[in-house]
Amino acid sequence: MQAPSLQPYFETLGHAAVPHAGSVNSSAGAAIERALKSPVEAPGRGILLMAPRAGFGKTHLLERLRRGLAGSHEFLPLRPLDGRHVDPAAAVEDTLRCLTRVLPASGGLTHLDLHARHLFARGLQPLVVSGEVPCQDREAATEALRKRPVETFDFHHPQAVTAHWTRENFEVLGPRLSLEVSRLTEGSLNQTAFWIAALFRYAIASPENPGRVGRLLQTAADGADAERFGTLLALLSRLRRVVVVVDELEGVHGDPDGARRVAGFLATIRQEAPRVDLIVSINRDVWESSFVPSLSGGLRDRLSELSVHLQPLDDQGVIGLLSCRGIADPERILTRLQLAPDERYARRVLQAASEVIAENPGLLSRPAGGGTDPSGEATRENA
Repeated sequence: MQAPSLQPYFETLGHAAVPHAGSVNSSAGAAIERALKSPVEAPGRGILLMAPRAGFGKTHLLERLRRGLAGSHEFLPLRPLDGRHVDPAAAVEDTLRCLTRVLPASGGLTHLDLHARHLFARGLQPLVVSGEVPCQDREAATEALRKRPVETFDFHHPQAVTAHWTRENFEVLGPRLSLEVSRLTEGSLNQTAFWIAALFRYAIASPENPGRVGRLLQTAADGADAERFGTLLALLSRLRRVVVVVDELEGVHGDPDGARRVAGFLATIRQEAPRVDLIVSINRDVWESSFVPSLSGGLRDRLSELSVHLQPLDDQGVIGLLSCRGIADPERILTRLQLAPDERYARRVLQAASEVIAENPGLLSRPAGGGTDPSGEATRENA
């Protein structure tokens, strides 16, 4: 029998998740999921996900949430460079890379195409209603903009009259669209105008054009600051719930100045994009050594409107973790693990189990009758 692999011990948000044990961090995951399941128009929240130390499964939990809510939420990882500071240009680039992934069976369209078309439709509606944009049937045009924005602004369909008229008149129409969209989002007019123009150039380019994503990334990242990034998030959050996730903050341990810079960037995001949910995933030692000494009580409160704390694993959690990694009889392994209460976290359990198995290969043999996982279902055998 081939020994099951208990690795990897580390994960990265946005990459394929390792097998999941439903009994691990289930209450924490449910609490965050309830908070995130808000209507599109609801205000965002600052969520603090804290673990006693590294290895408790914060990133795994976030990846599970990302996958489970993929149909209604846009999860955007925010990478602190060197784990110490957030670079606005990198944040803009990472976000656009997430949004320019091609949709299945779409002819090359991306999530960003859909967002752009919805924004153009929202901006054009009041201009049609007021008569500033001439049309033969104002009511029908307004209905199309409201109910069929993706088809109405299909710049690549020969019968999409509104899309082609907009393209031909964008030089004059663009500033009015930007004004209406900035009123809608209550954001900076200058930054909104920048994004409307950039998204328009992206949207009218052929989906088969290999350079359209690169040109957008170069334009958007050049001179980017927190306000530009926040305005982008404000625009995106008109269509879907947007969740900004800050993970991997170990670099600011013992660095209050670094923590202050990260928190300041996040505060700007909350101000520019009030509908966006923000999750700060952090270990207790980093929070207490860097964020607590450097931030005002008010700013700490804004980052932790909801605080979710991960807890050490009980026996059911340990058994579930080993079972999902292919251990046929995890109860036998559990009896050999000599772990203090504060060592009962996912990474340490997997490492300790690997050590026990290496020393006692016979523990992998299935006892008569087969093993079961905590739910009572038969576990699989790795032949």
